[in-house]
Amino acid sequence: MYKTDIVIIGAGVIGLAVANELSDLSKDIVVLEKNDSFGRETSSRNSEVIHGGIYYMPGSLKALMCVRGRELLYEFCANNKVPNKKTGKLIVATEKEEVGSIASLFSNARQNGVKGLRIIGREEISVMEPEVRGIEALYSPETGIVDSHSLMQRLLDRAKAKGVSVVFESEVTAIRKDKDIYNVTVKGGNETTALSARVVVNCAGLDSDLVAAMTGLDIKERKYELQYCKGQYFRLNRKKAGRVKMLVYPVPNPVSGGLGIHATPDLAGGLRLGPDHEKMKGRIKDYSVDESRKKDFCASVSKFLPFIEERDVFTDTAGIRPELRDDANGYRDFIVKEEAPAGLPGFINMVGIESPGLTASLAMAEHVRKLVRL
Repeated sequence: MYKTDIVIIGAGVIGLAVANELSDLSKDIVVLEKNDSFGRETSSRNSEVIHGGIYYMPGSLKALMCVRGRELLYEFCANNKVPNKKTGKLIVATEKEEVGSIASLFSNARQNGVKGLRIIGREEISVMEPEVRGIEALYSPETGIVDSHSLMQRLLDRAKAKGVSVVFESEVTAIRKDKDIYNVTVKGGNETTALSARVVVNCAGLDSDLVAAMTGLDIKERKYELQYCKGQYFRLNRKKAGRVKMLVYPVPNPVSGGLGIHATPDLAGGLRLGPDHEKMKGRIKDYSVDESRKKDFCASVSKFLPFIEERDVFTDTAGIRPELRDDANGYRDFIVKEEAPAGLPGFINMVGIESPGLTASLAMAEHVRKLVRL
């Protein structure tokens, strides 16, 4: 059996950020990833937005990690030549009934410590984004976009340079606690191997609840169960893509879930529309895009981007986010927890890491470092 100090399960942006951070504590770290490369699931199938921290409940991990993570992410990108752009963002009210929501978002964001926010009127909207229609908007100058693949590659390279081993096509199938050691069973191809570690960090994304269950935790009782939510994207043709420079969002609708179908520029000069928000039945990782949704997408964004027509739009990609189930409250925070109270000292769960996980990744890694005891 191979012995190591720390096992990290999952090589998405969270797992790689944790590996990079913890490599300062130990040179004996192994990252296990079931896919053939890093970031194959949620980390590479999202809007690549660097969020400001506007929407999240004050005092929550989502809020704290987003605001801190944004600062760290811009700094990391600058120091490691990761492509990014501080585009700014408008959350647009197109009807009088939505104006109150703009004020509420502004107040919430201020409580979260988001800087530079302003509520602007119709005239200033038209100056910033002439193609955007709205009567009022919340302007966030700190919001931006990042090349998530380059970010993960830099994190991987830095971690490996400091001695971290990253093993792909290695799926964790069992975890057993033996005194103060965790024995981790790993399947790779037709072979099964085992390794032991004093610390295990569960960064398994879409499968993080199942990994938590391998330790004997009752994930239903602890409310660790995940609900898969699919988000589809459409792309605007090149001719019209350049007519919007900022991120442009509608006022979020709590009933439909998510932040609403929005317009996101990318670093190559394109413009994506999405995602929508569809709760999936079961745990099927279906990344197909339903072209019949094009009409609904265009109808939604045309309220604030009236120049977009159906003929301008074509299918792009889809992603799945690991949302925590909570039918009662409608809001669940990130779970980042060292499970010593449950009899599992040294086992750290990171469950339900959806948006703003990309933005928060480096701050989350800092947080995990404080929980590790070697």
